Amino acid sequence: MKIAFLCQRMAAWLSSVIILMACLWTGDLVSVWIGHALPGSIIGMLLLAALLGSGLIRLSWVEAGAGFLVRWMSLLFVPIGVGVVDQLDLLANSLGALLLTCVLGTVIIMAVAGWLFQWLERTRQ
Repeated sequence: MKIAFLCQRMAAWLSSVIILMACLWTGDLVSVWIGHALPGSIIGMLLLAALLGSGLIRLSWVEAGAGFLVRWMSLLFVPIGVGVVDQLDLLANSLGALLLTCVLGTVIIMAVAGWLFQWLERTRQ
């Protein structure tokens, strides 16, 4: 009984990861096809959102794998963190430009989000 339950959960998890990876790989192929104008992961995420929105893929089909990946997402950032620590001298040389980019990017995003919210509120009334 318990083994059957575990096999059922593993099959649900495996099928959901296969669906997620198929969207990612399709996004990568499209990214190569359009000359890397957008990253494949973004295209794959948009494809998954379109498939979920259209109902071709049910949320229950991808919940198990997506939940697992979200739960362990912080572990996936360890290699990136190690790479950043490995390149500290390069980052120190570009610290001013990085900080300016972060501050300007944040201000621009906040301004656009505020303007968009006000525009949506005006059009809704």
